[in-house]
Amino acid sequence: MVRVMIKTGLKRGSSLALVVLMASAFSFGFAGALLAQEDHSQHMLTTEQFAELRSKIPLYNEYTDEQIVKSMSSMRNLGGMISDASVIGDVGVLALAHGYTDEGNQQWFDRFSAISKDYPAGYGLGMAMMSSDHIQSAIDGLEAAGAKKILVLRTETGTASSLQRQWEYIFGRRDDSSYLSPPQVESKAELIWGPTPTAHPIMAAIMLDHAKELSSDPSNELVVILGHGPGTKEDNDKELAIMAEHGKFIKEQGGFRDTKFANVQDDAPTEVRAANVEMIRGWIKQAKDQGMDVIVVTNVLTQSGIMGRLERDVEGLDVKFNNTGLMQNPRFADWIKAMVEENLS
Repeated sequence: MVRVMIKTGLKRGSSLALVVLMASAFSFGFAGALLAQEDHSQHMLTTEQFAELRSKIPLYNEYTDEQIVKSMSSMRNLGGMISDASVIGDVGVLALAHGYTDEGNQQWFDRFSAISKDYPAGYGLGMAMMSSDHIQSAIDGLEAAGAKKILVLRTETGTASSLQRQWEYIFGRRDDSSYLSPPQVESKAELIWGPTPTAHPIMAAIMLDHAKELSSDPSNELVVILGHGPGTKEDNDKELAIMAEHGKFIKEQGGFRDTKFANVQDDAPTEVRAANVEMIRGWIKQAKDQGMDVIVVTNVLTQSGIMGRLERDVEGLDVKFNNTGLMQNPRFADWIKAMVEENLS
């Protein structure tokens, strides 16, 4: 067993408790010796904070205070270094993501193994709803590795989401937060705001790969692209416009009879999500009635959380469901490399 030393990164009066972890190095699948995990279970929310969360997260209007606390407590924030201490340089990469199950986190880390050998690389996993300390910890680690310029690489497939806006707030790029308002991060390095993978052609190519894996007669197959999606209609419409372009590419390049696309809006109020699922199931039933086979692919990054819920959403409809996350496809590493080269050259 290897003792993983914890740099908490707790600053500016944070009241969060940190859990000190003992783990074997290989269990994380990365070489970093810096890891901070925030434990929200001891964090007490005020009446004003409950009200703020309900005003910003429509789903929380259906929750009791106790359910909100339980929901918040289940969200881990993890931050630290992916690269090991031998990797130093004046440019670094800070990768951000929603955070997943342990298996999903491992799949995510695997795609950064190559780039972290060439550049100091840090990470921040989690929604940062109450705290930004895990991200600050990663920035501190990158600066300690010599980084004077840091590419902030947001790996979530969604540009119009509450999480993206929360990150923008934390990095001082907007005045209002999506959730609570944690401290904004500080850095002596130049922070470069990189693009998300959402609209990049590589994502369409990956989903085409995943559809082809299950295809036997493209001319008689409907490909349905599913995603998590943002909570509001305005944000969802923006994401659907991007999915439409991916769907067009998949149909044309794969020779499929048709493609459709939808977000379930997993964090929207219950009735909104239910209506989206009903619509999706209607598409599938109609295609099956017309004698078509149906293939379902997703724009989800890893095989955790939402992937399982999407698969359950189409249960019993005799579809071919590819539950491979985008990041599990080798092409995703190509996107990471391209973003680093384009933004740090």
